[in-house]
Amino acid sequence: MHANVMASSDSGAVTLRQPTVIATDTSSSFVCEYVAGVNRVLSLPPYLLVDNIGRNVEVWRFQAGAREPAARAIYDLTCYPDDPIASLLDVDLHAAFLRRDGHEMLTVNHYGRARRFELPAPAVHMRSTGELQLLGDTERVVMAGDCFVASSPRGEFTNDASQPGVFLFKPIPSSWDGSTSGETRRLAGNQVLADWGVISALAVTEQANRLAVAAGLRLGVFDLTCSRAGLRLGECLWETTLSFHCQWLHFDGVEHLWTGGHRPSVDTADWDACRGGGLSAFIVESGAPRFTSELPDATAWGYGADPLVLALDRRAVYVLGRDASLHVVDLTSRASRQLYAPLDAQDGVAAPSLGIGHAALRGNWLYAGFSRGGFRVLRYELAESGEADSA
Repeated sequence: MHANVMASSDSGAVTLRQPTVIATDTSSSFVCEYVAGVNRVLSLPPYLLVDNIGRNVEVWRFQAGAREPAARAIYDLTCYPDDPIASLLDVDLHAAFLRRDGHEMLTVNHYGRARRFELPAPAVHMRSTGELQLLGDTERVVMAGDCFVASSPRGEFTNDASQPGVFLFKPIPSSWDGSTSGETRRLAGNQVLADWGVISALAVTEQANRLAVAAGLRLGVFDLTCSRAGLRLGECLWETTLSFHCQWLHFDGVEHLWTGGHRPSVDTADWDACRGGGLSAFIVESGAPRFTSELPDATAWGYGADPLVLALDRRAVYVLGRDASLHVVDLTSRASRQLYAPLDAQDGVAAPSLGIGHAALRGNWLYAGFSRGGFRVLRYELAESGEADSA
């Protein structure tokens, strides 16, 4: 029988399993009594990053094919130990990247502060080895070469004003340990596509030659030139209007751009109003549509959400439900089915809303966290057997 189902001894019916619950590390060097939840789950093989709201950022290191992490380290420092909200946002992870053959990790927080870390972590408690300043409150950040690309600053809880469009930052300097005055060096950035308004999603190809940009229902792919001098945004290769508010973009490394989002909503700040939506794929170079499908109503959308994950073999997309259910869309047949039941569902009654969902794939397992419901990560086994990838 498939790993995600089991037979009921009473009726012979198939019963969906529930995910494995893994408690996260709630320790912290500062005090911030806020909601208990997870704000990001990111896969950076062989690492998995977990952002515990108002507590810390965990880095789990895995051996190839292993179910459990070989080591766990945390970063739990803040520049604002006496300010609960500021300290929460200081460890509010918006993006993370591996560089230098996996020996260096860069993180970007709510304030736009980029921190550099040595990997593997030399100690359980991690320390930053350098910091740079970008624009604050940019929810989506990607990297092209040595340059950060950020979505529109929203201006909340930062000194940086709200601005539309995309920002292309200058290359990361070879040395960035801070100035003699102790102030964090600010990277200069160029504003582009201001006429697009607030940007809701970004993606860049592995070759750093194409940039996908979404602003609600509007989607476009642009030529991108990446050199030692920095980034230059070229012409728009194609543009289209989506039937959903786009929050997820993903280049599959072959020829497709995958897009996902919720039904258009009046108030996108209300995550429970961000429901359903669609999944679409386009040929990167031409914009020709190649796939479209509806998403489950329970999809865990919300500002900054990442509830969709493309399978390693590109044959399916996994969809995280707001009740911790897990669904899969078969990209060949377009059929969708539920793999896992809602967490703690009893007598057919689903669990309450767990807020904004974040999912990441590591080998044969999908890991997920929610902005509500506790300091925990959920692990979903996706196959009964088989080798995990290098993650």
